Amino acid sequence: MFRRFCCALLATSLLAAFAVSSPLQAQDEVAKPVDQYAVPENDVAAIVDFLNRLEAYRPTTTEEVLAYRQHARKALETAANRIVKLEKDKTSDAYRKATVIRLQLGLSDVQHGTAETQQSFYKDVLAHLKSAKAPSQQDLALAYTFGQVIEQVGNLNLAKEAYTEFGKYFSKSDDEKLAGYGEMMAGTARRLELPGKEMNLEGTTTSGEAFDWKAYRGKVVLVDYWATWCGPCVQELPNVLENYEKYHDKGFDVVGISLDTDPAKLSRFIAERELPWVCLFEEGAGTNNAMAKRYGVMRIPTTMLLDREGKVVAMDVRGGELGRQLAALLGPVEEKESAQ
Repeated sequence: MFRRFCCALLATSLLAAFAVSSPLQAQDEVAKPVDQYAVPENDVAAIVDFLNRLEAYRPTTTEEVLAYRQHARKALETAANRIVKLEKDKTSDAYRKATVIRLQLGLSDVQHGTAETQQSFYKDVLAHLKSAKAPSQQDLALAYTFGQVIEQVGNLNLAKEAYTEFGKYFSKSDDEKLAGYGEMMAGTARRLELPGKEMNLEGTTTSGEAFDWKAYRGKVVLVDYWATWCGPCVQELPNVLENYEKYHDKGFDVVGISLDTDPAKLSRFIAERELPWVCLFEEGAGTNNAMAKRYGVMRIPTTMLLDREGKVVAMDVRGGELGRQLAALLGPVEEKESAQ
């Protein structure tokens, strides 16, 4: 379910085009505005229908893409503002739809704004959520994207607070999928709290044995959330393997957590790549893996590096940074003399 999480949300909200991007400059040559960008004037139902059609629209030609980029954002803003002005029932679906769109379009300001701006916007999002009779898919898209933006710009304290509150809110939903996303966001808040704290893992290995996390105490451990279908994960494996071979004798180990669904495919991949470390796996779970939910892992690769005391010392450690971290924790490795 969560493998398609971002795509499903963005498809319902147009966030892919507008939420966290800087304003696009007008092109010298663009397609002329067409009727699909003309917002109805004084009919709320007609404006809502317009928004639904615009959200479902997917440009296919270069001309259509250019026109979309130049006109769609303004059309969305105009439509939302008209609904807010015309609609008297502040609890109606139309009014809430318009409010969500206005908040979504404001996310670009949040991305480049001050901490005070981000805090104020968070309060607006939370107030919008709590004013609803029940959460919607669009509400989820807004909350999730806000959390991602705040996390990416480095305001981690606000990100933790937001994920915690959003997690509580959506977890109470009668909609099983929305409740699942709420659980995932609560896990993300838990993950952001990890630096300096212990991380607890449990599960079953690819060989069907119960995983013994206590056996890793005293070692420096890289916890690697990955999948065979994840290109960046697969590209990073040679680097992880190289560092494993260099530092394993000094006390370094790796615990993989696979978000695959097919055990046979995973086992073949591990054998072909000769990956020597333990990998946790839940058959059929995929991105609903219990350890992914526990720590809110909604995108991969995601890694955590733990010291000998079992405490997380670094997050998202990849590439050359992994070697630098291991050298600091375990000491440099003497280069072996080349064969004569």
